[in-house]
Amino acid sequence: MSVRAAVLLVPGLLALTVGAGAAPFDNLKEDLSACLRFELDGTRSQRHVPTTAKAGLALQKCAGEMDRLERADPRRLRSDHGLSPSTWAVIDSVFGPGSRGRLADILYRAGD
Repeated sequence: MSVRAAVLLVPGLLALTVGAGAAPFDNLKEDLSACLRFELDGTRSQRHVPTTAKAGLALQKCAGEMDRLERADPRRLRSDHGLSPSTWAVIDSVFGPGSRGRLADILYRAGD
């Protein structure tokens, strides 16, 4: 009986462990998303500023949140300007699905 109970208990413990590790990572993604949205909302009233400049300002002001997410996700693709897939997912969710092409130059210059 105790072996059967142990076999049933171990998968439950593994699920708790995996879930506990994912929560802080999800919090980092939510922090970056909230920061970017907040900064974009602050620049909406500035009509003379182009959209890409507004995005660039938001990315600059949220650099701390982006750095924390980058440190948490070590995955990198050379074609993604050194950013992790998690960071790109947040950027895409805030700026839209075509944002990689529009913002790649801004992000590339910021990394120099």
